[in-house]
Amino acid sequence: MTDGHPTRVVIIGGGIAGLAAAEAIVRNASASDTSVRNASAGDTSAGDTSVRNTSAGDTAVKDGADRFAVTVLEAKRVTGGRAGSFLDPDSGEPVDYCQHVAMGCCTNLLGLLCRCGLRELFHAYRDLTFLHPNAGPSQFRPVSWLPPPLHLVPAVGGLRFLSRQQRREIHNALWRMMRTDPRALVALRAGDWLRRTAQSEETLRDFWDVILVSALGESTETVSMAAARKVLIDGFASAAGAADVLVPQRPLTEIFGDRLPAAIGQLGVSIRTSTPVRRLVTRGRDLVGVETVGGEMIPAEHVISAVPWHAIGRLLQGSVAESELSEYRVWDSYPASPITGIHLWFDREITDRPHAVLVGTAAQWLFRDAARGGRAAQEHYYQVVISGSRSAREMGRQALVEQVLEELQRAFPGAVGARLVRSRVVTDPQAVFSVRPEVEASRPPARTPLPWLHLAGDWIATGWPATMEGAVISGRLAAASVSMQEGLSPISIDPGLSPGWLAKRLIVLSPQTH
Repeated sequence: MTDGHPTRVVIIGGGIAGLAAAEAIVRNASASDTSVRNASAGDTSAGDTSVRNTSAGDTAVKDGADRFAVTVLEAKRVTGGRAGSFLDPDSGEPVDYCQHVAMGCCTNLLGLLCRCGLRELFHAYRDLTFLHPNAGPSQFRPVSWLPPPLHLVPAVGGLRFLSRQQRREIHNALWRMMRTDPRALVALRAGDWLRRTAQSEETLRDFWDVILVSALGESTETVSMAAARKVLIDGFASAAGAADVLVPQRPLTEIFGDRLPAAIGQLGVSIRTSTPVRRLVTRGRDLVGVETVGGEMIPAEHVISAVPWHAIGRLLQGSVAESELSEYRVWDSYPASPITGIHLWFDREITDRPHAVLVGTAAQWLFRDAARGGRAAQEHYYQVVISGSRSAREMGRQALVEQVLEELQRAFPGAVGARLVRSRVVTDPQAVFSVRPEVEASRPPARTPLPWLHLAGDWIATGWPATMEGAVISGRLAAASVSMQEGLSPISIDPGLSPGWLAKRLIVLSPQTH
């Protein structure tokens, strides 16, 4: 506490990173205060301890809120950031801008959801269906009775659109990947490294591009091989359940714009929407507070910037942070990669598959509506996702929709006779940062040279590419930085699923970068 009042923390940005930071600060302060209180009461009787522990859950959150006054400022009308939805004018229902999925290895995201009572809003799928125009459906399902990483061998073997030679190439590359320290891959591009391991152009096109472009939002020729290894080894190979696909069962705006902020608000966090920030106000090297666009001055002892990499420069402009971080900041040069969501409403069901990976087409993923957009009986809603969609954007919306329709008709017989009632194309040109080798090597930590300024956002150094898991980790890292400055116990980052006994012997495990 500062001068008799709670330590004031302003978090700029109400996306997943900002919300995760707020939750972590208050819960950690609660845990720290509870530990101190319990330690000082070491001479109480067992009966008194039982009573004290019974009431601890009721008082712990209040303790954290008393220690910190945390305010989240979000410029938009709803929190969630890029994990949001628009209101479809025809059905009146929320539809996600772009489908978000997580994986079983996203333990920090799952931890946040569990603590806030929202885990059931994501459904886990154990297998993926790959659809190739010339080969029919292929099931990719890790074998539960084989120890990781051997559980992937039959899964790769089940991809019928790959030749035997291609499967051998993939197994060889995965083995080489497992045996390579990820730190040796940071400066390498995935396409270059894969070619060095004798991957043919056909295998690059049919397998590696399919996996990596969807996971990293950027072309295989461009992305850092270290980021590629993170997805393939940590996300698929190292542990049972790591490759499970977790799909939201409710609109993103309900999860991250309503229910998650409501749960965090109950911890004592103030969450203010429609409150854009104009600037940080400083006096010398010290922080005074945050000024909103409306002219309000909000005093603070700490600020967490949880805005995207391309927006932080505006916040720092005119403050001491602009000069203090001049050599430290490198994010202004980070390129962006677009992601396109193509929303399609048909007059009938074209497939009952919940999702599918499309190979050899402009469309990369198809998702069937589970509980969103198009509930009306006369409409059936599907979303096609295209990551790294620069070429798709150049086609024009009508041409893109027509091409995707042709691809869906080849993949799904039910689409041939279906009538497209309406469509909408949504492209975010700055959906993710382009995780190139030079970017991966320069991502900043949450701590900055200024003791009151902390960074969050999936673009900082989390060890993960631009994902919801990376966003949650970044929020916890920023919260840890605040807690450290205030002398509280550290905030831990979940290290992920424990590798199996064989994986520990075969895989060079990623070092913890947090």
